[in-house]
Amino acid sequence: MSLADTPLQVVQISDLHLKTEPGSRLWGADVDAGLFAVLADIRQRQPAPDLILVTGDLVGDEPSAYHRLREILSTLALPVYCLPGNHDFPMAMGQALHSGLVRRKRYLATDHWQLVLLDSSFPGSPIGHLASGELALIDTALATRPDLHTLVCLHHNPLPVGTRWLDTMTVSNGAALLAILDRYPHVRAVVFGHIHGEFTAVRNNIHLLATPATSVQFKPNTPDPQVDERPPGYRWLELYPDGTLATGIKRVDSVISKV
Repeated sequence: MSLADTPLQVVQISDLHLKTEPGSRLWGADVDAGLFAVLADIRQRQPAPDLILVTGDLVGDEPSAYHRLREILSTLALPVYCLPGNHDFPMAMGQALHSGLVRRKRYLATDHWQLVLLDSSFPGSPIGHLASGELALIDTALATRPDLHTLVCLHHNPLPVGTRWLDTMTVSNGAALLAILDRYPHVRAVVFGHIHGEFTAVRNNIHLLATPATSVQFKPNTPDPQVDERPPGYRWLELYPDGTLATGIKRVDSVISKV
């Protein structure tokens, strides 16, 4: 493979639900153990990722946990770019992650791709919503840089995924987002978390991709919440200069208790 064909290597993790105190659990899952196991697996990837993308619910309703989160993710020694989910606190998150390797990010451009990180959180609600400023951000990025293939990133699923109880918490104005994306042929994919499981679909030539949580997993296609016994995992993406992409899910073989 020539340098001209070298892809941007991205790893997406999501739904960490980290607490201030180690050893906390979410639906019976040890959130620290799952995260540490995922990070250990990422460290073994070859070639190493160019960046890590964290798509929301970094903490579990504790704004003081961002400092611990930063310390843990910094051990990757890679750029880690974060966006908020419904269990996050965007202002506190921005203050705690304003600089360094682990930071809140809104936009990133490389030679061939741009990544737009949207905030779909809505205060006091598990339901997603994109404020007018978020819709303006993605519209402006797409209109300004038609030469760059685009990866759109957010926390909530912008459309139903077939799991009835989770589909009550999609982006409430997801149709407005999709209408914007439909106008721009250089949008290649939308990645999100929130559903604590994997999802893959294609809509109007745009890939729609969700990643498993590093914490608890939810069974897909159920009317009510059910825990899935599959282990935590992450999504890897290879973003090629010509706009094509390769992607897959890697689940960890075992869960460990410390880095």
